[in-house]
Amino acid sequence: MALPLDDATDAGSDVDMMSSGRVSPAPSLYSFHSSIDGRTILRDLHGRILNNSNDVSDYSLIDGITRIHVSTKLYMLPADGEEHDRLDLQHGIYTLSLGGLYPAAVREEVKALLAPRKLGRPAILDVGTGSGSWAMAMAREFPHAEVVGMDLAPVRLVSSIPSNCRFEIDDANLGFAHYQGSFDVVHARAVGGGIRDFLTLLAELANTVRPGGMLLFADGEMQLYDENMQPLPVAEPGDELFSWTQRVFHATYHAMKSRGSQVDTPSLLPTWLSRIPDLHKIGSQKIFIPLGPWKKGDPREEALSEMLRTNGLMHMAGMKPLLLEDGYLADTVDLWISEAQRELAGLTARLYTRWSFAWAERKIEESAAAV
Repeated sequence: MALPLDDATDAGSDVDMMSSGRVSPAPSLYSFHSSIDGRTILRDLHGRILNNSNDVSDYSLIDGITRIHVSTKLYMLPADGEEHDRLDLQHGIYTLSLGGLYPAAVREEVKALLAPRKLGRPAILDVGTGSGSWAMAMAREFPHAEVVGMDLAPVRLVSSIPSNCRFEIDDANLGFAHYQGSFDVVHARAVGGGIRDFLTLLAELANTVRPGGMLLFADGEMQLYDENMQPLPVAEPGDELFSWTQRVFHATYHAMKSRGSQVDTPSLLPTWLSRIPDLHKIGSQKIFIPLGPWKKGDPREEALSEMLRTNGLMHMAGMKPLLLEDGYLADTVDLWISEAQRELAGLTARLYTRWSFAWAERKIEESAAAV
């Protein structure tokens, strides 16, 4: 939802910063108006602020009438200042692990797509922009390009927004018909938890990219790995391979899965991308990062792992509302999280995380390529 320009003057300072006033590419079809109570967008749940949209419902047809049996929130991680701090940190992890804002394997292609041109301006879409860090960084790296960041919740901006960047409130599950053929680069990072049908999303995003344009994806797996980079099994307290951190991640994985979230996206993305007829030149990369600086010898990896430990400590605290809503007792959740945080702080478990990156290019039609 782009903020309409005629509402910008009375929407309040937090919302004023959400739009640079640019109207190209076309704004979202779903507009936010300042007269709407903020509680329609955000809600307080178990001491954290979460988005108030992204519903998934079960329907049935009874006597010719469609009835909703169950309506649940698909994305259940926070959308407050604490979470945005974590997302800023996570942005640093992604950037340091890749050595830039996008994978080295496609760096030259991305730069070529976003190079200045005589007619029009290059355009970038950041789906699930979170704190807006990636969108604003790209706007600064490519000041001649238009950058649009969209998310379920408002972006908390603590610094001035580049003039070539704007943010919109929207649900990616609603589709992108208003953005067909509008962007040269489309980026989506850690969005699987809020998507009910990722194949449909990929097809939609492929349509937003101009011929020859590129899709970029990144996500961290919920599966943790042991010090030999082997999947850590689910174990019970007292077992040799038991980890409280794994217990929290495992419970969170199943809680998200039960709501319909596409939490297996990181491992399946290359296969899914290959099923979209309009895409080709599909590539992927996986990076293992220690969860905490228990492995010594590489200063860059040690810095990454320390950042990741801090991210993990914050992330597990943010999992609490989801676990409580999934039916776990508060005492149980508090025990799991406190023990997992103690485990991470003391580096008593040598764990790896795995981060997945994937990309694809939209095909250029033969008739267009021949011109």
